[in-house]
Parts: sequence; C-alpha cells; structure tokens
Amino acid sequence: MREQKLKEFWEQNPAAFPELTEQQMMDEAALAISIKTREPLNQDILDPTKYSIQQDKLKSEEDRRRELAEKKKDGVRDQIKDLRNEFMKVREKNVKAEAHLQITDDDF
Repeated sequence: MREQKLKEFWEQNPAAFPELTEQQMMDEAALAISIKTREPLNQDILDPTKYSIQQDKLKSEEDRRRELAEKKKDGVRDQIKDLRNEFMKVREKNVKAEAHLQITDDDF
C-alpha cells in the first residue's frame, strides 16, 4: 500500500533534478551546471506599471490611512447631520412657542 502511494506520488511530482551518471556526480562543476529548477527564481520585474515591494507597502499604508481618514470624515458628517436635525427641531419649537417666549433669529 505504502509503496503504491510513493510510486503515485513520484509519478505526479517528478524530481526537479536531472538523472546524473556517477562521473557527473563526482564533478562539482558539472553538478552546478546541470542542476536546473523548473521555474526561474527571483526574476527582476521590468514592467514599469508594477510596484516594487517597497512601493507596494508604502501605497498600502497610504491607502489604509486614507481609508481611516474617510471613515473619520463620515463620522463627523453624521454628527453634523444629527446636530442640524436637532437644531431644526429646536427652531420648530421656537416658532410654535408663544410670541413672548420666542428667541429671535439673531440669537440662534
């Protein structure tokens, strides 16, 4: 059972290193040249539209600060809206009050 699973695993995941002869294994230079990975690693990004890691991090931090600032602005806008509604209610009460109890518009 275990041997079968190992065989299936190796069939699905072939080795990334080429088969070497005994002579090649002894020669370090040949070994260094013959070992190749499936995909090239650490390639430079040459596309000018892509951000570097540092630029991406800075942009993410800036976006986060902007998002927090917008949330704070929205909170302040909601408070202002509530205060305006409350002020309108007070003005309506003032208009409905008797003449001698009313406050003039200048006092508002």
